[in-house]
Amino acid sequence: MLIASPIAGWLCDRFDRRRLLIASELLSGAAVIGLVFARDLALIYTLLALESGFRALMAPARQSALPQIVSAAELPRANALLQQLEGVLKIGAPLAAGALLTVLPPHQAMLLDVVSYVLSAFALMLLPALLPARATVGDSVRQPRVVGSLRATPRLLILFVLIFCTTWIIMGFDVLASLVVRDTLRGDERFFGMLISMVGLGTLASSALVLLRKQQPDPWRDVVVGVLLLGALPAAMAASAGVDLAAARLIVALGCVVGGFGTGLAVVQIGTLLQRLAPPTLLGQFSGLFHATAVGGQLVALLTLPLIVPALISATSYFSAMGVALVVVVGATLVLLGVTRAPAPLAAA
Repeated sequence: MLIASPIAGWLCDRFDRRRLLIASELLSGAAVIGLVFARDLALIYTLLALESGFRALMAPARQSALPQIVSAAELPRANALLQQLEGVLKIGAPLAAGALLTVLPPHQAMLLDVVSYVLSAFALMLLPALLPARATVGDSVRQPRVVGSLRATPRLLILFVLIFCTTWIIMGFDVLASLVVRDTLRGDERFFGMLISMVGLGTLASSALVLLRKQQPDPWRDVVVGVLLLGALPAAMAASAGVDLAAARLIVALGCVVGGFGTGLAVVQIGTLLQRLAPPTLLGQFSGLFHATAVGGQLVALLTLPLIVPALISATSYFSAMGVALVVVVGATLVLLGVTRAPAPLAAA
């Protein structure tokens, strides 16, 4: 995804985004078909990498196509609706998969995944053509460049730095949470699955708030509040170390709901800001770079975390440091927003 996302964004600024969305689904389904029949380990890894690359085309195409489907004022609600669907799937899909595997062998269950890709492609065919802004403006008109746009719009650069730092910090929770559930909370995979569902529940609640409220505030406010609430995830894990088992489980469950609420709030409005701040002719490229930036933050965390925990500090201390780091990131973001000027609203494409 780190390699494919920028390429996907470049394609989204030059070709019909509807066709790219359909191609993403069909190519991903083809990779899964290969996985159904693959028996060689190297081939399995290759097909997984290909599927990830094909799916990387979906995010920038969807993000850059959304402003072509709804008005600028409706972008927060549209992003919130997509986040609602994702939250529902986060809760329901693992449960459905577990139930499915009780009656079907894994390879047959994976064929249903292929069917879902095909059905999605057919649904996307109902969309009108989604030509990029470059196609309507024409190549004869001088187009802005990515670096120049970042210089001209400092808040866009702030957004990229924020997502990289936040992803880097919170990835530690994703890696260490299962160990805390096993060693501190004495839980099994069912309890761990319940905690993931609690995160999804919080995400549903925050996206419903954005979807239903009549007055839409400055998206930056929601992003800042969301990142702060995201700190409830590591804070709950750190707090669970000093109390009895029942209280520890309750604290972590509540932390997952609050953290999920913050996740949904931040993700929805980060998408809105990206769609509003990026030049229309470069929205696909910026969307691809945005997802590559998030993946980069994950990779940095995955590479550095084993060097820190438990070699230098304990998991509990690391969770505490994560909470402090998120507060620092929010404080720095507020300072930078205070010294930069908000861009004028973009004209309708």
